[in-house]
Amino acid sequence: MFSRIIILVLTLVSLSITAKELTLEIGDIPPNYLGRDNKGNEVTLDAYKGKVVIISFWASWCSPCLKELPVLENIQNKGGLDKIKVIAINFKESKDQYRRIKRKLSSLNLTLTHDRRGRIGKKFGVEAIPNLFIIGKDGKLVFHKLGYGESSVDEIVNVLNKQFSTNKSI
Repeated sequence: MFSRIIILVLTLVSLSITAKELTLEIGDIPPNYLGRDNKGNEVTLDAYKGKVVIISFWASWCSPCLKELPVLENIQNKGGLDKIKVIAINFKESKDQYRRIKRKLSSLNLTLTHDRRGRIGKKFGVEAIPNLFIIGKDGKLVFHKLGYGESSVDEIVNVLNKQFSTNKSI
């Protein structure tokens, strides 16, 4: 009986630790690996050190996601690729569906990656989309937002302007 209680307690403790590891909080350093780009190259946060990185988890069936992607591209273009990088991670869709939507979105100047099984999203604690993370120039999470609406743009721009704290606003 005592050994069952010990096993139960250890199981609960390990589940608690696992849950904490999957919840990113402001100030945390997020997972480095973000998938592979269209050319098959690994996309990592390390490659964008010194830049602000916007990560958006999205899917083709999610209309708010599809509204958000061009807005993020516009923000990236206005801020400049030397300062801001947007990485859009397709979340839990089949390879075929991802290929189809990737072709439709080919005019967007975004780095697209694919998280078919949700492994990358799981490391970020993503359970629903759209799910947006902003990583500061120092590599730490500075903003997280679930969902997308018109007010989201103002929030994102305010966070970015604080990150740059210079005369140039986005």
